[in-house]
Amino acid sequence: MRTMRQCSALVLLILAGGCKTLDVPDFNNPSLEDLTTNPTLAGVQAASTGLLLGSRRAAANFALTVGSFGREGYSLNLAQGSLPSYVIGPLDPGNFLTGPLLWREEYRTVRSANVLLAALEKVAGMSAAEKEAVRGFAKTMKAYALLMVIVTRDTFGIPIAVDSDPSGTPAPIAAKAEAYGAIVQLLNEARVHLQAGGNAFPFKLPSGFTGFDTPPTFIQFNRALKARVDVYLNDWAAALTSLGGSFFNTAAPLTLGVYHSFGTGSGDETNPMFAPAFLYADTRVRSEAQQRADGSLDLRAQNKVKQVPSFSLLGITTDLQYTIYDGPGASQTWIRNEELILLRAEANLNLGNTSAAIQDINVIRVNSGGLAPIPDPYLPGAGQPATLLDELLYEKRYSLWWEWGHVWIDMRHYNKLNLIPKAQPNHKVYDVVPLPIDECLARTPQPKGCVAVVGL
Repeated sequence: MRTMRQCSALVLLILAGGCKTLDVPDFNNPSLEDLTTNPTLAGVQAASTGLLLGSRRAAANFALTVGSFGREGYSLNLAQGSLPSYVIGPLDPGNFLTGPLLWREEYRTVRSANVLLAALEKVAGMSAAEKEAVRGFAKTMKAYALLMVIVTRDTFGIPIAVDSDPSGTPAPIAAKAEAYGAIVQLLNEARVHLQAGGNAFPFKLPSGFTGFDTPPTFIQFNRALKARVDVYLNDWAAALTSLGGSFFNTAAPLTLGVYHSFGTGSGDETNPMFAPAFLYADTRVRSEAQQRADGSLDLRAQNKVKQVPSFSLLGITTDLQYTIYDGPGASQTWIRNEELILLRAEANLNLGNTSAAIQDINVIRVNSGGLAPIPDPYLPGAGQPATLLDELLYEKRYSLWWEWGHVWIDMRHYNKLNLIPKAQPNHKVYDVVPLPIDECLARTPQPKGCVAVVGL
């Protein structure tokens, strides 16, 4: 596949990457050839850290792009000129969003993980437990990267068999079900590796993994990601099982979780989601917020955004900016307890366990939103959604604004994309993202994803 051919060169940047936040020493810049033919412990450590570098960059771009699809916020940047692609379209295979932002970085991570896993078969100076720990880490990271790609391509499918020669025949496009099956398999295999991985990784994880930086605790992170995938697959019983092995805890802080680390030190990378010069929130963060008993807005609508001078571009006008990224070194949520509680509510709701779902919804409403609890059975009050599902989606929206593009993903999941508001009649909401042009040109006949997506 064409992207993999590019990655042979680009992956060197990842494998050699280092920064202050991620605590990466200089491992003498091990080359890709060294890692595949004569791997060392230092090379494995550098490659493992490189996976984190690629993942945090991809996650920030994903949150911005997919968040814009769901009208969580916008990049109102006159110079960059990306707003038409986000909200007007059409979105075609040659668009910048389809390749560099929602494909290339993710497949760099996949390629890097494959190289690392192959190197573990040859490396000396590592115990069997250390190798298992790295295998569990690498497969979790690979699964996460593939998840970001299939979430955007959905029914178009994606390549998954990309562990072959990058200069060879392009990998086939796997259907959606097959892609998700591969992700589930990777996460489950990773858990088995981590269970045999001892009590420490042979490399240091960044501060965003505090509390989840050993193989036994990393399993909890792995299971949390698995629960998210289970919900996307409507596998509600599996989601509850995965949550049972995660760090889910209704008595713990809602912020408990894993975060992408950014920093401002020399050689480090700042968080792209902190860009107050042009990143704005959609005004519906406040206009659609429920009211508390005293008439004030949902605390999330008060605390996650601030009012700024009004700005307009292409028919979008807003005077709000997010405050959840308060500086260039701000962390970005990977997955946290608040989402897990809502995922359990979602699973129970779809299993018909409405009382259990309402209990978890109320944990979030009261503690995160400062709202009154909803009754059991659900009877919507003034300003509340008509159904319990819509109430759940409201909670997910207000709890997870601007973190990972949850709004667009959830609304598509429940066939509600038509309810995402559009500022102007010519604006569009996409239901899927096409494959990049390089992937299309490399295949004959071209896959079904090689089309322009007009949107709703």
